[in-house]
Amino acid sequence: MPRQFRNSSKRKTRVQVCALLVSVTCPLAYAADPGQVVVPYVQYTYLHDDNLLRLNSPEAAQAALGSSKLSDNVQSRLAGIRIDKNLSRQHIYLDASATKNTFDYFRQFDNDARDLKADWGWALGERFSGNVGYVYSRSLTPFQNYRVLDLNIRTMSTKYANLAWQLHPDWTLRVQASRFGLAYDLSTQKANSFTQNLAEVGLDYNPASGSIAGVQVRKTTGNYPYDSVVSTGTINNSFSQEDYKAKIVWLYSGKTKLQFLGGITQRERNSAADAGYRGFNARLIADWAATGKTSFKANLWREIGGVNDVDANFALTNGVSVATTYLPTAKLRVDGLIDYEKRNYNGASIVTGVTPTNRRDNYEKASLSLTYSPTTSLSLMLSIYRENLQSNINTFSYLSNGISLTSRYEF
Repeated sequence: MPRQFRNSSKRKTRVQVCALLVSVTCPLAYAADPGQVVVPYVQYTYLHDDNLLRLNSPEAAQAALGSSKLSDNVQSRLAGIRIDKNLSRQHIYLDASATKNTFDYFRQFDNDARDLKADWGWALGERFSGNVGYVYSRSLTPFQNYRVLDLNIRTMSTKYANLAWQLHPDWTLRVQASRFGLAYDLSTQKANSFTQNLAEVGLDYNPASGSIAGVQVRKTTGNYPYDSVVSTGTINNSFSQEDYKAKIVWLYSGKTKLQFLGGITQRERNSAADAGYRGFNARLIADWAATGKTSFKANLWREIGGVNDVDANFALTNGVSVATTYLPTAKLRVDGLIDYEKRNYNGASIVTGVTPTNRRDNYEKASLSLTYSPTTSLSLMLSIYRENLQSNINTFSYLSNGISLTSRYEF
C-alpha cells in the first residue's frame, strides 16, 4: 500500500475499535437527531443521601451544627444548550448549562451552578491538527473535599491548546499547554485558591496496526497567591512538578484495548525543600468489549495528586477500579462501578497542622445505575451508591449511602 494512504487505514482501524468500546460507555442517551447542530436540553435530579456532609457520626454533626441530622434530599434543576457543528475539517463544540440546587433541610447550602465547555477541533493541511478550548465550572464544593460546613462555592476554569504534527506516516509530535484556575468564595478558604500551568511535549510511534508507543515530558507549576496560616507562622503551597513517562496504547484485538502511561514523577514545594516527592507513577487501563452488549473497563494506578480535587495537599494513591456496562435492549442500559483506593499521606507535601503527615485512608465506592431511554430525546436514570472512607484519623472517616433519580430531555 502506498505510504501516503497508510494513515487512512490506521484511522479506520482506530475508529472501528473506538466505536465498539465507546458505544457502551455513554451514560445517557443524547440528541434526538444525531445531525442536529443546536440542542437545547433540560434535566432534573432528585437525590437522597444519608450522610450528606460526610461526617463520621451524628455526634460530630451535633457538635458542628447543633443538630444530629446527617441525611438530606437535594433537587437539581438544569437547563442548557449544546452546539455541535462541523465546518469542513473544523469542529466547533459548545455546551453551556445552569443548575439550581435546593436542599430540603440544609437550606444554607442552596446554590446556583454554572458550567461551560467550548472546544475548537482544528485541522491544517494533512499534517497538523489540534484543539483549543475553555472549560468553566462554578458550583458548591463537595463536602468530602474540605470539611467546611458553610456555603463554600468554588470556581474552576481551564484554558488549553494542543497540537499534533505528523512528521512521518509512522511518527507524530504532540505539544500541549494549559492553565487551570481554582478559587473559593469563602474567605476562610482563600489560601486554597491557586493557578496551575502545564506544558507537555511527546513523541508517538504509530504503526499501521493502530497501536501507539511513545514518550512524553510534562512540566507543571502551581502558584498559591495566599499563604496558609500555621500556628504562629505561614506556609505557601506553591509547587513545581516534572513527569517523564512512557506511553503505550495496544489494540490487542477488535474488542480489547490496553493503555499504559508510567514513569518518574518528582514534585517539590517551593517553600520547603524537604517536602517533595520522587517516585514511580503509572496508570494501566484495560477496555474489553466482551460482546455487543457487555463491556468492562479496569483501571490500576499508582499516582500522586489531589484527593478528590486538584490541590497541593497531595497523597500517594494506589487504586483499582472496575466498571461494567450491559445493554439488555436498545432502550435499557445498566452500569456498575467498584472503586478502591489506599491513600498514603506520608512523604507528601502536607500542610503541617492542617493534615497530619501520618494520615492513612482506605476509600471504597460502589455504584449501580439503570438507564431507560423510551425515545431518543428522553432518558431516565436510577442510581444507587455507597461510599466508605476509613482513616487512622477518626474524624476523617465516614460512611454514606445514596439514591438518585435523573430525567433528561433534549429538544
